[in-house]
Amino acid sequence: MTVLTLVGAAVAVGAWFLLLGVVLAATRGPAVRPGPATAALGPQSPAVVDLLTGGWVLSDEAASATLLDLAARRVVTIEEIGPELALVRLGRRDPARGEPDLAPYEQLVLDHVRTLATADGVVATGALAEGARSLGPWWRAFGKAVIAEARAAGLSRPRWSRAQRLLLLGAGAVPMAAVGFAAAAARSGSDGPLGPFAGGAVLTFALLSALVTRLDRECGTDAGGAAASRWLGVREHLAGARFAEAPAAAVTIWGRPLAYAAALGVAGRAVAGLPVAIPADDSRAWSDRGGMWHVVRVDYRGPGPWGRFFWGRAPLHLLGRLAIAAIPSWGVAFLIGILLRAFLDVPVPPELVGLLGALLVVGVPLVGLLLDVGGRGVVEGQVVRLRRRVRSQNENRTTYDHYVALDDGRSRTVRAFGTTAERWEQLTEGDEIRATVSRRVGWVHAAEILTPSRYRTGAPRTP
Repeated sequence: MTVLTLVGAAVAVGAWFLLLGVVLAATRGPAVRPGPATAALGPQSPAVVDLLTGGWVLSDEAASATLLDLAARRVVTIEEIGPELALVRLGRRDPARGEPDLAPYEQLVLDHVRTLATADGVVATGALAEGARSLGPWWRAFGKAVIAEARAAGLSRPRWSRAQRLLLLGAGAVPMAAVGFAAAAARSGSDGPLGPFAGGAVLTFALLSALVTRLDRECGTDAGGAAASRWLGVREHLAGARFAEAPAAAVTIWGRPLAYAAALGVAGRAVAGLPVAIPADDSRAWSDRGGMWHVVRVDYRGPGPWGRFFWGRAPLHLLGRLAIAAIPSWGVAFLIGILLRAFLDVPVPPELVGLLGALLVVGVPLVGLLLDVGGRGVVEGQVVRLRRRVRSQNENRTTYDHYVALDDGRSRTVRAFGTTAERWEQLTEGDEIRATVSRRVGWVHAAEILTPSRYRTGAPRTP
């Protein structure tokens, strides 16, 4: 009986996958082939063009191309003021005219820039990735808005219709029941068949439902396929226009063709200069501390050869690390002392060599910890990075080390201090704070927010 139920379950699952294959074949999008090269731009925005020509999958270039398009339309301006610095400048709002007539995803980009801009409405192009620990929620909202416009124009559609989704999920009841009966038959000697049946059935239906949802991606319509074909012809024309090395500020010369070139993947330098949808670099941050945008390098390791092991730890945790590190250090040095005495006849007791070895490893951070007990310093600066890194991980728990990097305006390299999870959660990148720190071991004991970050009203700050 068990063999028959297993065969029946396999047949039911196979039949469902056959049905899935038939529905997939019936709902596939149009084949898109590049049309003839043309310079004529169409009515679609650069973001929608990115969707159409990317196999109906939105790429990072869409956000950068949208910002370039806003610049071409004079909603913002992009100015190159040096070899490594360009600025995005917001246009002045006219209360009588109100906001410009923008699509929802264009408004998202403009709001993102406005959140990052200083009081005079300026943000460095490299700083467009600042202000959020994760751009995921913002990016999902941007993508939904672009897809909504494409669907409204009849260029895009979801792969499954409601009837097709109901067909696949309804048909999934057959393999669900078959696998449930097979699981119950396999556990016939247990207390009862209900538990195995329910477990097998629920697991099977959950997996099949997840697969249906996963495959329900955006798909092109016939009109969308025709538009994509024509835009690929535009891409062929723009690829020969030397847009690849044009900076973002060149939009003042080229206008909207540069924005479309960015969306079509042939304006790499302009896209790289506008990292709107790219998460900020952990080790490189943009700061406007002091009123002028500049780059600072963030170092998560302390000074000296042992900095990466002992820097940024809570005092008690650091003491534990030092104690653990002292034991193997003493053992290795003790062995070296024995070898020196045996082969080179060096008249030094191995015990003394072991002690010196342990002191060499743990002495400097231990002295720093002791000095910092009564000599904590105060630092005022702008929070330029808030990051957490996995310290340990097992099946039940993951623990993190939390870091906060402050730019006090004195150096182009800033060190990230360790802090507690609670204090880390209270801060936002861009906050001006006064922190009580242990400078020699890199730990923040207290932090007072002097000026809240303008990023607090911007993109979500999910870790």
